[in-house]
Amino acid sequence: MLARVLPTLALSLFACAAKLPSGISQLPLTVSVPQVTCPAVTNGAVHGTVVLDVQVGLGGRVELVHIDHDIGGGCGEIAAAALREAAFLPALDTDGHPVAHLFRYEYEFAAAK
Repeated sequence: MLARVLPTLALSLFACAAKLPSGISQLPLTVSVPQVTCPAVTNGAVHGTVVLDVQVGLGGRVELVHIDHDIGGGCGEIAAAALREAAFLPALDTDGHPVAHLFRYEYEFAAAK
């Protein structure tokens, strides 16, 4: 059974301007995130969502990844490695200039049906 990964930008709830952090007009936008499998999910040992704190720099490159919530089985490190290879458009300040921004990212691991 293959495991599938559903990366989700946790801050999608902040899409409306009223909830954007102060000084930010646009959050980082996902360009691409590698879809990876976790062997512990494939063999049925674990499933769930890994929560990561991710900092995207001025050029859209991931500068920092911290695992905030791990589901075990090595899935946290696998998700973190995938995010280190991800590409984003950077956050923009209220003047439209790129800024580094730290946000939460949820990487969901679920067994394929």
